[in-house]
Order: sequence, then C-alpha cells, then structure tokens
Amino acid sequence: MAYNQTFVNDTSKNKVEIQEHLDMTKVDAIVSRIKSKYEKQGLLEDPDSKNLRELRGLIAEGKRAKIEILKPSDLSYSFNPLVRKVGEIYTKFSKFFDFISKKILSAMPESKLLAYELYSADMNYSVSQYLAISSVILFFVNTILIIAFFAIFLLLGITFLVPLALTIMLFIASIFVVLKYPTSVAKKRAKEIDTQLPFALRHMATLLRAGVDLYKVIRTVAVADYGVLSQELTKTVMEVEEGQDIKDSLRALALRTKSFALKNAVSHLLRALKSGGNLSDVMNTIADDVSYQILSEIESFSGKMNFLGVIYIFAGIVVPVMTAILSGIRNAPLGSGTSFLDALPLTPVVIMLLFLVAFPIMLFAITMYVKSIRPNL
Repeated sequence: MAYNQTFVNDTSKNKVEIQEHLDMTKVDAIVSRIKSKYEKQGLLEDPDSKNLRELRGLIAEGKRAKIEILKPSDLSYSFNPLVRKVGEIYTKFSKFFDFISKKILSAMPESKLLAYELYSADMNYSVSQYLAISSVILFFVNTILIIAFFAIFLLLGITFLVPLALTIMLFIASIFVVLKYPTSVAKKRAKEIDTQLPFALRHMATLLRAGVDLYKVIRTVAVADYGVLSQELTKTVMEVEEGQDIKDSLRALALRTKSFALKNAVSHLLRALKSGGNLSDVMNTIADDVSYQILSEIESFSGKMNFLGVIYIFAGIVVPVMTAILSGIRNAPLGSGTSFLDALPLTPVVIMLLFLVAFPIMLFAITMYVKSIRPNL
C-alpha cells in the first residue's frame, strides 16, 4: 500500500518494521485506474461517490475507512440462512437490540479493535453488523440459560439469588466470548499460515531459482493448495491486478495477518528486493527458520502435556471418585456420628452441582486450554 505504516511485534523480543513514505500521487493513480475499470463495467455511476472516497482512504491510511457501508439491516439479505434470520430479528426489534449492541457491547474495550480483528479473521462483516449478530445471539442464549437455571434451582429448593448470580456471571462471560471470537479466528488462521509457510516458501524459492518473476511466483502459490496462506496470497494477487505495486501489496499482506512468521518473511523479502539480494536463498533461509520454530513449539507442547495429563487424570478421575466415595459414606446411616464426615458439605444438592456443573466446567476448561496451546500441524 502507498501509505506510511509501521508494524511492531514484540513477540520473542523481535521487532519487524515495515515503513514507506506516503505518496498521494501513487494513491490517486491507483484510484483513477480502478475508477476507469469500474466505469467501463458500469459499476460506478458517480465518480466522486462515497465508495471512491473510502477506497482512497483505505489505500492512503491503511485501515478501514470510518464510513460505515455495511449496516445491520443488510444482514436480512445475507446468503447464510442463519445470518439472514438473525438480521430479520434484529430489524424487527432494532430498538431493543440497539441498546445491547451500542450501549453494552460497544462500551467494552475489546470492541475498539474489532474492525481490525474482523479484517484479520476474514469475516466479511462491518463492526455494527457483527455487534448486531452478537446482540441477538447473546439475548437468546442467555434467555435459555436463565430459564434452565431457575427451573433447576427451584426444583432443588435453592433461593433464586444463586441462579440470578450465575446468569449475570455467564452474561458477562458471554460478552467477552463474542467480542474475542474474531481474535481467536484470526489467531487460528495465523497458525494455519505458519504450518504451510515453510512449504510455500520452498516452492517459491524453487520457482525463483528457475527464473520466474516474483508476481508469477506469488500467483502460482496462490492457486496451489496451501490453505489460508493461498487465500491471503489470492488477495495480494487481486490487489496487484487492481494496479497496486507488488511491494505495497506484500506490506498489506503482512499487516492484515497475525502470523509473525509471515510478517518476518515479508520483511526479509522486501529488504532483499530493496538491496538486490538473492530472493531464492532468502526464501530457503526463512523456511528453515520457520521450520525450526515449529519444531520448538512441538517440543514445548510435549513438555506441557506431561504435566497437563496428570492434572486431567486427577480432575477427571481421582477427584470425582473420591467425592463419590466420601459422599456415599457421609450420607449413609452408618456415617452419622463421625464428626469429620458430618463436617463435609456433601449434601445431595452439593453433589449434584459438583457432578453436573463444577466437574464438567473444569474438564472443559482444561480441554480448551490444551486446544489453544496445541501446535497446528
């Protein structure tokens, strides 16, 4: 992109900087080229339209323009039937759901970076659309949980304050989940990119050694089967075909992904292009570095699993079995009179809460943590 952009990533205490001075003449040239193309296709009626001004802002600023093009009402026309239904519900009760999305979700600090997270996760929704979808989902999910909690606790004869406190806690937790979901998707895509990157870099190195120019190399890798990496390179190819310089498109590729390995590779590639270095050797060196990093992550994961395996066995087998044995003795007629066992709060209600709520949540948390740290192979 033709803009001044700096990326700094402190992971592993390394910094990768991508800079270029703003060149508005280049920006205007790109916009004019795209405008003439769209005018020939009959897609652009007003040469000074808001879309064109937003396009200029995207190229010059390197971020999504502040003009909101995609609105929540547009969800009613989505190709996804579930999203279309959510959009219809939101439109019918817009005043109520606007309060959730604009007053509650938008006030959270996580929503400030939501535009970039959606862009990085390749989720084709505007911020207002995503908040609209989240507000509808939050309402229905929490309504079902409230009804279920109150029904269960009323049957058990527990005061309504307990299910009320649980539902409030779950509502707050669900807000963080929906706002962090694009971040988790973006990180998952970054892991998939890191997995395929060494193979793609060696593929590119082979083509460069054969004398193929860089644009054709990127286009070849984009149509190859490298998963998310091919998808991102396809966007780069489309930007070049729209008239953008290949160096600017590579900078945009590094900026929109959360893959540090890809950012590092693009930085070295741009440096080699600037200094006239051997691109093929640079690609092979970067591929070796990424492979070594993946192997280090696998070794680290193996070490963590030795400890987590013990915790999982203890939480999933030892503690439930001990609880069942002690509760059986505690509630048996022969157990009465034993001061130690009588002091244990293992009443039937507590036992039900432990086996139906506490133990499943604990095992689910361990499973999700293992899944989050697992290398993507």
